[in-house]
Amino acid sequence: MKDHASSKHEWEIEWHDFLATGVPEMDAEHRAFIMRVNELNLAVVEARDKTVVRQAMDRMLTEAASHFRNEQDLLDKWEYPEAAAHARKHAELMAKFARTMAEFETAEFSFVWAAKGLQLKQLLVEHLLKEDLQYQSFLQSKMG
Repeated sequence: MKDHASSKHEWEIEWHDFLATGVPEMDAEHRAFIMRVNELNLAVVEARDKTVVRQAMDRMLTEAASHFRNEQDLLDKWEYPEAAAHARKHAELMAKFARTMAEFETAEFSFVWAAKGLQLKQLLVEHLLKEDLQYQSFLQSKMG
């Protein structure tokens, strides 16, 4: 029998307080990422058709692009010393997203396009865990 999270699946990602930046708008956007990632995971696990997986990927990427702009504006405003490097990482990530989506569109077999969806998910999760948490203490110090 599962514990208190019995409604959760093994593939679901949960929000944890250690992910919080302390900036409510950014934390809300990060929570939205996790929701979108879980929607994509569900579409892949349920072997949904390509249109459903594409819609989940598109929603995730649209929100990612918006979040990257908002995040960059905030980092610039608060003069984060690594803001330019972080912006470059966003640009690299968006280029990877574009390549992955192009590969997704030409994929004929469900296992290939499911893998492309999971690749996008992995890129976003890694960015949140490796890159966004690097500025966490800086932002928290700015907020007092």
